[in-house]
Amino acid sequence: MKKWLVGAAAAVAWAGIAHAQSNVTLYGFLYSGLRYVNNSAGHSVTGLATGPSRWGARGTEDLGSGRSALFTLESGFDMSTGTSRQGGRLFGRQAYVGLNDNALGTVTFGRQYDMVASFLAPYVPTGKWNGYMAHPGDVDNLNFQFRLNNSVKYVSPVINGFQAGAVYSFGEVAGSGKQNSAHSIGLKYKSGDFSVAAAYMRVNNPASAVSEGNWNTILFPALTPSSQRSAATISPQSMTTFGVAAEYQAGDFKYAAAYTQSRFDRMGGTVAGLPVTDVKYQNVDVNLTYSVNPSWQLGAGYTYTFGKVDATGFEPKYHQINLMTNYFLSKRTILQLAAIHQRAAGDAENAYILFGSTSGASSTRNQTMLLAGIFHLF
Repeated sequence: MKKWLVGAAAAVAWAGIAHAQSNVTLYGFLYSGLRYVNNSAGHSVTGLATGPSRWGARGTEDLGSGRSALFTLESGFDMSTGTSRQGGRLFGRQAYVGLNDNALGTVTFGRQYDMVASFLAPYVPTGKWNGYMAHPGDVDNLNFQFRLNNSVKYVSPVINGFQAGAVYSFGEVAGSGKQNSAHSIGLKYKSGDFSVAAAYMRVNNPASAVSEGNWNTILFPALTPSSQRSAATISPQSMTTFGVAAEYQAGDFKYAAAYTQSRFDRMGGTVAGLPVTDVKYQNVDVNLTYSVNPSWQLGAGYTYTFGKVDATGFEPKYHQINLMTNYFLSKRTILQLAAIHQRAAGDAENAYILFGSTSGASSTRNQTMLLAGIFHLF
C-alpha cells in the first residue's frame, strides 16, 4: 500500500511539473459581414459573407535542451449557420502533433498544409486579405481548399535567411503505395525587406485523396458542362502544382508578385463528352499594399489566369481585380471593405468568383462582388 502511495505521489508530482512547463492556447479567427454579387446565374445575390472562420487549440511542452513537443487542432466553420466546413470534419483545417528541435527543425504528423499553400499563400490576396479573392477555381490551392491527410511534415529552422520544408502524405490504400499519396517541397528566403519563395506539390488521385477539391464536379464551374469544349475534371489521375513568389517592402508600400502552374493529368470522361486529356492552368498575380497610417491599410491586386485543354484546344482565360481597405479598430478587430471583379475571356463564357456552395457562375462574362465585413482574432 505504501509503495502504491509513493508511486501515485510521484505521478502527481511529475504531472505538476509537466503542466508547469506546458503552454496551451485557445485561438480563433472570425469573419462575417455583408456580401453582394451582381450576377449569379442571372440574378443578384445579397447575404452574409461567412469567410474562413476557425477556432483551435495549440500547445507546446518544453522538453529541455532546445526541444519541445507541440500540437495543433483547428476547426473551420460557417459563421452564418455554425456548421463545420472541410466536409464536416471536427478538426478539418489542421490536426497534428510533433516535435521541435531549435537546431534541427520541426517534424509533425497528421492533417496538414502542403508546402505550396504554406509558403506561397502569404504573397497573394487570398492569403493576405480575404479568402473570396482566390485565383479562379482555386486551381493552385492557395486558398487552402484542401489539406493532406496521413501526412508527415518537416520544416527546417531558419539558417542565414533560408528555410525549407517537405511533406509526404501516405495514400494508405492496400496493395498500392502510390494511390492517393502526395508529396510537396518548398524553399523560402528572407533578407531585410525582401523575401522570395518557391514550392512544388503532387497529389495522386486527388478526387479521393483530397476530396474537398473542385474535381468532383468541374474545376471551373463557369464552363458550361454541356459544352463539348468544357474541361470536366472527373477524377484526374494526378495534380501537379508549382510556383514562385516574391515580396518587397519600401516604406509604407509592399509590392508582391506570384506565378503558379497546375497540371491535371488524364482527366475528363463521358460525363461531359470530353475525351481523357491533360489540362493546365497558370496564374500570374501582382498586388500592392499601402499603409496610410498604423490604423488604415489599402490594397489592390490583379490576377491573370489562363488554361488549356490538350485534347480540344479549349483555352479559358480570366482577369480578376481585387480591391480592399482595412481599418484596425485594435490589433484584434478589423473592419474591411472589399471589391472583386472578374472577367472571363478567351474560350471561357462565364465569370465565376468562388464564394460559397450556393453561388453560381455569372450568366455573362462579368461578375462583381462587394464585401463589407469584420474580422476578429482571439
